[in-house]
Amino acid sequence: MQALPVDQTMLSLLVSGAAQNGVLDSWTDVKRELREGMNKDPLDTLAVTVLGSSFLFYMAEKDENPKVTSYIDALVFISTCLSVGYADVFAKTQAGKAIATAVMMVGPAMAAKALDPPAASAAPAAPDQSLEVQRVIAEKLEAILQELRANR
Repeated sequence: MQALPVDQTMLSLLVSGAAQNGVLDSWTDVKRELREGMNKDPLDTLAVTVLGSSFLFYMAEKDENPKVTSYIDALVFISTCLSVGYADVFAKTQAGKAIATAVMMVGPAMAAKALDPPAASAAPAAPDQSLEVQRVIAEKLEAILQELRANR
């Protein structure tokens, strides 16, 4: 099957049609949810992405790809998409290629953040604590200023 040429007019029509049908809004939602998940709990988000993508990859490839005969085969392939890939398995189906591409696109960044603390762990100090810290800092700065003035 030969690819059809895509000119600027066709591309504009596709994008405007996608916007009118809510596809771009959906994509925006997907991106927002992925970013929020990575901030909320990076390791859980990575695990869900790898396990879910592995299932989808297995379902797409199981009857077409002799190298993907079990969920574990798909899991090994998808997990290697987070870094260098695995030379023994290649996606054969269009769906498998799309899934692998998506994982390869975001997987390395997700893997890099996997061990970052969840956002709740890195939450800023409570307002009362913050005010107390600021008060202590202001007192110390005032004491330094008085000391400097006294030494003139």
